[in-house]
Amino acid sequence: RGDGKPHLTREVVLSAAARLMAIHGYGGTSIRMIAKDLKASPASLFHLFESKADLLNELIAFAAAPSLAFYAGINELDLPPDVTLYKSVFEETRMVASFDREQAGLFYLPELRQPEFTAAQQVRADMVAHFHGLIIEGCNSGLMATAHPALAAEQVFQLTETSIMAGGNVADLTPDEQALAAADLALHGLLVDPARLENIRQQAAQIVLTIDRIAVE
Repeated sequence: RGDGKPHLTREVVLSAAARLMAIHGYGGTSIRMIAKDLKASPASLFHLFESKADLLNELIAFAAAPSLAFYAGINELDLPPDVTLYKSVFEETRMVASFDREQAGLFYLPELRQPEFTAAQQVRADMVAHFHGLIIEGCNSGLMATAHPALAAEQVFQLTETSIMAGGNVADLTPDEQALAAADLALHGLLVDPARLENIRQQAAQIVLTIDRIAVE
């Protein structure tokens, strides 16, 4: 940069964009506004991102990268599907519940349903697919039961997503407490034998892999 400051990184821009879009919405946040927040020129941002839509697509992918890396890692452990699902719900909820609650709106931007955000939509679909696969495996092995696995996967994933919006009577719960409650609720509703929940919880607690320990390149 001509002012002698360090060059902007994609991560710094994405962080600023996430904060501003959560507050002002996608339509209310311009590239110029993001640049002003970073004390940079709009041209320097366009050097990194072709458009504001390109920035939001990459922002969603950036936010999801640790979760997708975690899913890939836990799938390699060859665990029972109910244990993997419990741990996945726990870790996803714990991470989401740890976010700045002022940024909750970022995950529900209506623009993300538009065709120009198919890349972001695919990222979310890939995340839901992890839960769907585990539920299918659980049903096939007789550990779980649901009439509609695809719907169950979407509902379980939404359970983790909405943790950032929890308030009121649950505002005092820690992220770990929210994660435990969400994982218990999800598995209790899917298990053929809910009495196995305590054993599943204990097995999941022994898995050292966590989302915040994943190194994303």
